[in-house]
Amino acid sequence: MPARSAVPVVLTAAERHRLKKMAYGHKTPRQARQRATIVLLAAQGRSHAR
Repeated sequence: MPARSAVPVVLTAAERHRLKKMAYGHKTPRQARQRATIVLLAAQGRSHAR
C-alpha cells in the first residue's frame, strides 16, 4: 500500500524551535519525541509512514 501524503502543517518559528527541542531532547519521554518528530516531518510535507 503506497504511503499517503502528509497534510501540510504550518508552524511558527517559535513552534518549530520548541518541537525541535522536544524531538532531540534526551530527557523528553520517547512518545513525546516521536510525536514532535511526526509534526516536524508533516510541516516539511513528508509522511511519517516512510
